[in-house]
Amino acid sequence: MKVALYVFSGTGNTLKVAALYKKYLNADVTVYRVSEKSGKAPSPEGFDLIGVGYPIHAFCAPEPIIKFVKNLPAVAYRRAFVFKTSGEGLHVNDRSSQKLIKILTKKGYDVTMERHVVMPYNMIYRHSDAMAKQMWIYAKAFVKLSCGELESFKRENVKLPFYRHPFMPLIGWVEQRFAHLHGPLFKVDKNKCIDCGKCVAACPENNIEKVDGKFKFGHKCVLCMGCSFGCPMNAVNVGVFRFWKVNGSYRLEELAKDENIEFPLVPNLAKGIYRLYKKYYREVNEMLEEANIDIGEFV
Repeated sequence: MKVALYVFSGTGNTLKVAALYKKYLNADVTVYRVSEKSGKAPSPEGFDLIGVGYPIHAFCAPEPIIKFVKNLPAVAYRRAFVFKTSGEGLHVNDRSSQKLIKILTKKGYDVTMERHVVMPYNMIYRHSDAMAKQMWIYAKAFVKLSCGELESFKRENVKLPFYRHPFMPLIGWVEQRFAHLHGPLFKVDKNKCIDCGKCVAACPENNIEKVDGKFKFGHKCVLCMGCSFGCPMNAVNVGVFRFWKVNGSYRLEELAKDENIEFPLVPNLAKGIYRLYKKYYREVNEMLEEANIDIGEFV
């Protein structure tokens, strides 16, 4: 089986999940990163299965991945699935793929599965090491489960009735327009900057350029936070989102192997905001148990 994964990723979380699909699928997997910098995408015609991955932005699929699937060629038939990432597993995110799935379906893609993988936030607040460890370990197990179901041709109902979270698309539309207007408010602190150029390289929309020795941010921003999250000197000012800024890698593999970090944090030790994750992990645990997958294999 040949599989193509088309992935939009700002800070790299969704790419990490795509790498797990590549690892656990018993198939020849090609991962293509959706961005303005990428070359021509591999044609879906040469593949048996298509995967589309993205991070949830304001309860919706981000603008770049929607544009990408609109430009995918129509096919007579092609099996497909969707995977998405976010910093919380709340069901208010359930409707995020509906527009994307509608576009794919019209083009002849048969979307048989959608999976939501919780990963550490790249904005709003920084997750604790224990929570990040739990997220990564469970991401591995959940993706392995999903791969087994894809290989067995399992079909799920991916289309929600119109009355489920009907206002979420509007919130996403507002966020996308605001992102474009807000983009020029991003700035680089020259006293911290070491001129490494990582922010320019990280931007998937080519929204950052250096003009006369100064970094200039344009109106193509989609608030992926790749520039600020990956800055080694924490030098990128993100405008009105400065209080939600998260900077620096979570070192997920290191955290997963650190026996001094409690695992699992949820549900038994969850306090404060982490109580909101209990339902998500309870649902994932039920799916893993049904598939006879032991989470201990991934610790």
